[in-house]
Amino acid sequence: MRPLLGILLALLAIGAEHSNAAAGEEAMQDSTEYIPTLREIMTKIELSRSKLWYSVKLRNWMLARYQLGKVKAEFGAATRFHLLPASALAGTNSVVDLIESSIRAKDDELFEESFAKMTAECNNCHKAAGKSFLHVGTPSASPLP
Repeated sequence: MRPLLGILLALLAIGAEHSNAAAGEEAMQDSTEYIPTLREIMTKIELSRSKLWYSVKLRNWMLARYQLGKVKAEFGAATRFHLLPASALAGTNSVVDLIESSIRAKDDELFEESFAKMTAECNNCHKAAGKSFLHVGTPSASPLP
């Protein structure tokens, strides 16, 4: 009986060692996870904002909904990775809700009003961060050919 108990304990020890090694690898992977710079995140937001604008102009409401989702995700990334205070984007969240409503209603006029509010919110945030030279506006050229 004792040799069997010894083998069982050895197998458990090997399993625990393997489990600890796997946990260590996961921790190492987590610590080396790529974190985008704020500049990269804001560039993605601006590209998606432009695509959102032109999606509505082309009345492609599904693409507009998709691009708005990308904008929301990048705002989330900005707060998660760069510790922006939630208050910095508080106004943006309510404007995103307005844009979402305009897309659901397929209302061009409401979309333009809410997009203008989003643009103002972006510029207010830049100003509050001491970077008022980072001014965004209504897209004047398609980001894609």
